[in-house]
Amino acid sequence: LQPVRMPWGRRGGVLRIAIVAGIGVLPALRTMAACPEKRPKLTPKLDSKVFGKWYWEVKELAAFLREQGLSSSGLKADLTQRVSDFLRTGRVAERRVAAGKGPRDSAIPGGLKVSTPVENYNNDAATRSFFEKHVEGFRFNEYLRSFSKGVPEGQKLTYGDLIEGWKKAEKERSEGKQEIGKQFEYNQFTRDFFAANPGSSRKEMMDAWRAIRNCE
Repeated sequence: LQPVRMPWGRRGGVLRIAIVAGIGVLPALRTMAACPEKRPKLTPKLDSKVFGKWYWEVKELAAFLREQGLSSSGLKADLTQRVSDFLRTGRVAERRVAAGKGPRDSAIPGGLKVSTPVENYNNDAATRSFFEKHVEGFRFNEYLRSFSKGVPEGQKLTYGDLIEGWKKAEKERSEGKQEIGKQFEYNQFTRDFFAANPGSSRKEMMDAWRAIRNCE
């Protein structure tokens, strides 16, 4: 097996390829040890495109932001975007209105309907209740979360369109075709590792994760 110089979570990565092939934990780790490139340090001089290629822990992102005198509050996706903006421009983009503070589609008189235009989407209880009435096994997924940042320019969507989009995204996820959100890569890796290596210890999983995270 030749080392694949690519982080896990992009197209499978070294460990995932190794364990799917039935090679096992230790050979997979030896394979990863041969990777020639290491994850760079997170500094103000790091190129934003290089930053985007790697997995970063919340504590790393938060520490970097504090060092730059920037806010370290919010979800991991918010911190990642804030760091990326800073590395790309030297400043942070104007803050969005915090979720629940601005207008919400779910607060309109009469509640959400299939025909309601998507203008100010929010992952709140009323929105959850609407989707639970229309789809079985509902959960907020990456597809829906993306609309909390606004509707893509030029698109006119209704909540009926979101229902169909949710179904498509869930189908792709079940078939393994959907890209894993950065903030969930560790959880997905953990499940995949133990599924492919039953009986392995948590220490072996963590050693493998650190190797994947630090080696491209």
